[in-house]
Amino acid sequence: MPVQINEVIVRAVVNPAPGSTGTASQPECPPAGNSGSDADLQERILEIIKEKTER
Repeated sequence: MPVQINEVIVRAVVNPAPGSTGTASQPECPPAGNSGSDADLQERILEIIKEKTER
C-alpha cells in the first residue's frame, strides 16, 4: 500500500550574531575541487527537465 506524505516540517537555527564567535570574517566557501562537478550537475538537471517536457 503506497504511503503519501502530506506535510514536511523543516526547522533551522540561525545565529543572530555570527561575528561574535571569533571566527574569520570571510564567509565559508565550498572546496575548489567541486567546481568541475557543478557544471556536470547543471547539465544533467537540464537534460532531465528537457526529457520531462518532451513527454
